Amino acid sequence: MALTGQRIAVIGGGLGGRCAARCFAKRGAEVEVFEAAPAFTEVGAGIQVSPNGLKVLRALGLDPSDGVLSRGLTLNDHAGRRVAILPNGDNRELRLFHRADLLSLLEAACRAAGVTLTLGTKVTPDTAPEADLIVAADGVNSAFRAHVAPDAAQARYSGQTAWRAVVEAPRAIGEAGVNVYMGAGQHVVVYPLRGGRYINLVAGEDTADSAPEGWRHGAPRDVFQKTFAQFGGPVPALLERAEKVHHWGLYRHDLPPRWSSGNVVLLGDAAHAMLPYLAQGACMAFEDAYELARCWEAFDHTDESLGTYERRRAPRVSKVMAEARANATRFHHGNPLARFIGHNALRAASTLAPGLISRRFDWLYHFDVTA
Repeated sequence: MALTGQRIAVIGGGLGGRCAARCFAKRGAEVEVFEAAPAFTEVGAGIQVSPNGLKVLRALGLDPSDGVLSRGLTLNDHAGRRVAILPNGDNRELRLFHRADLLSLLEAACRAAGVTLTLGTKVTPDTAPEADLIVAADGVNSAFRAHVAPDAAQARYSGQTAWRAVVEAPRAIGEAGVNVYMGAGQHVVVYPLRGGRYINLVAGEDTADSAPEGWRHGAPRDVFQKTFAQFGGPVPALLERAEKVHHWGLYRHDLPPRWSSGNVVLLGDAAHAMLPYLAQGACMAFEDAYELARCWEAFDHTDESLGTYERRRAPRVSKVMAEARANATRFHHGNPLARFIGHNALRAASTLAPGLISRRFDWLYHFDVTA
């Protein structure tokens, strides 16, 4: 309990903020989370937590086994024909959650650790509370990023937008994985939630028409259905079941030139918002939270603690961001010849060397920030 007597203020009660609060409280700190929303309500859709993120949850004493165990990733063409199977195997546990369930798991863990959760309070750099450390986990539209790094580059529209919906499954799915359907300038991701009773739909498209950033913007269901009408397989039936739909723009963010200023430090999307094509946003925030608490405990001086945290995290996060951008291209081959070559290369690799593609990501999934 080396941080006993330390006061930690966490700005933002999302996944990264709650994980950070638990990390610091576990080390004995007095932690308060400030959340702008007046109540914790069921928000969001599906979220994938890969082995590197699950290691953090388990190190904090949490049991993530309620998440659906994914058997692997299946890549399909737009018509629903299988292109490649990338099995997870016994050494790559990946679980599929409804975001609200994962938030509830972390909320309960925070309350059990004595964390104070203050709702309905929007905190800015001008209204920040007195604390030994202020952890800005306030998301992609962070009010603290400009305070920490006023020379940070502005986000740029990526030329892509995303859609999401959660639908009731036609039948309960016991064992399943993640399916990606790849089309010309579009893709659709499908996977089960909550014991297979629901299906998460996430879709992306290339378009010159930008949309606001942030995944809470509602959209008409008929536009969602028409936009992805080219897809076959199970996608049309699932699109028909969509009721509540959200649509938002995807923006490219560069890492800020610094992650801290004085006793204020950035965490998760506030520091490194990334495209969703590698499903690592939450896992990177979990890793950040664990590393930040460890560095704050290990060093006596603020600059040394926060500087070490940034030096340890920035190279890894930068690599993940680059890989996510590359997947955007792989999923959206617009040129028919490039798509034919790309899909056949994946099909051959999946058939002749099933583990080859999966092993490419050992650097990501086998990493253990808690070690």
